[in-house]
Amino acid sequence: MTRQNLLSGSWDGANDHEGTRHRLFWRPEDARMGATLYELAPDAPGMRMHMHFGAEEMFFVLSGRPVLRNQHGEEALAPGDFVFCPEGRAGSHAFGNPSDEPAQILAISAGSFPDVVAYPEHGYAWVATRDPDPELLARGGDPGIIARFEIPTE
Repeated sequence: MTRQNLLSGSWDGANDHEGTRHRLFWRPEDARMGATLYELAPDAPGMRMHMHFGAEEMFFVLSGRPVLRNQHGEEALAPGDFVFCPEGRAGSHAFGNPSDEPAQILAISAGSFPDVVAYPEHGYAWVATRDPDPELLARGGDPGIIARFEIPTE
């Protein structure tokens, strides 16, 4: 067992284009469960719509008022809201934050590898063989993606 603190204050990385930063929670290589804390900056355009073919995800809104975008449209969320995204097209999702305050979302996933992640609006997908190692990623190492390929855009 490994103990980590959700409120530790240290962040593992950021995506300035999406207006997000994240904290990854360690898991053993043979574990199916994993978690990531995301913080979306005020007016963050958000993440790209995507779906997994190897993982299910749950999202818990901890603070702020993020917006969930899926294949049916957009929905405003509030603290305490929970969203479940199954594998495949039914689980397509993206989060943004049009509000003037940060929003925090805890993502919990269960899956196996390889995982195929498709970005249908952007016309590509990739195959991951393992969870990225945050320390290796910080040094520019291989994130575990073994193939990226083009798909039809929607």
